[in-house]
Amino acid sequence: MPELPEVETIRIGLQKYLVGHTIEDVIIHLPKQISGDTKSIIGAKILSVKRFGKGLVITLSNGYSITIHVKMTGQLLYKNSSLSSQPIAGNAKVSVASLPDRYTHVVFKLDKGASLFYRDVRQFGWIRVVRSDLVATEQYFRSLGPEPLRDLTLDMFQQILSKRKTPIKQLLMDQSLIAGIGNIYANDALFVARIHPKRSANSLTQKEQKLLFLAIEQVLKKGIEVGGASEWSYVDALGKSGRYQEFFQVYRKHGQKCPRCGTEIETIRLGGRGTFFCPECQR
Repeated sequence: MPELPEVETIRIGLQKYLVGHTIEDVIIHLPKQISGDTKSIIGAKILSVKRFGKGLVITLSNGYSITIHVKMTGQLLYKNSSLSSQPIAGNAKVSVASLPDRYTHVVFKLDKGASLFYRDVRQFGWIRVVRSDLVATEQYFRSLGPEPLRDLTLDMFQQILSKRKTPIKQLLMDQSLIAGIGNIYANDALFVARIHPKRSANSLTQKEQKLLFLAIEQVLKKGIEVGGASEWSYVDALGKSGRYQEFFQVYRKHGQKCPRCGTEIETIRLGGRGTFFCPECQR
């Protein structure tokens, strides 16, 4: 699932290309992917694109917003007459120019001949049209914890960890406690901080807490810098791949040598997710 760096990369692209456009029509090919009064946003101008955790909010000029969560395989792809030929990662036979295709479930027709396509192979994502003043009350957004690189301070982080016996890897991925971190960046941050993923959160020393806090910021910043990780279906707003997969520390490197000590990287399952670590470096 796209995490904070991937969704932030999408946001940056949508902010660049969508703001100023007017929505002329909404074409729905799969009704279950979108809810709310879609007619209410026709004629509205796009003012901004914001991100909260792994969710996006497109704010409109008429008091409504479009909230979006791409989940596992959702893609938001912008097309106009000059930006229409970028290939979609993982499928060289599909390009933005060819959209809509059978996986395109919602199309926002914009002025000046542009479009925003919502494409989702596994159909887990969602789009909701809501009043802007009610966005914060939406179940997903109201349940989010503080976010790294935004409002999560070291003191807050230490308080969250000190009160819980949960394995630290699972705690990092709990969106109600800390928003935006998923499997990729939790694995890599724990490796950078030399902390075993099964350690109980409240067992970390103050020094380890600080090292992990800084490691989280480090891997997230790198992820944003290189446009996220195109491990599966994630692409940016123009259909371009990210490069963080070239910088994985231990994530998905089972059986390979640890980049720090040369020990073979191992895999366990925590909370149903594959968890990668170095048994020598991470204690």
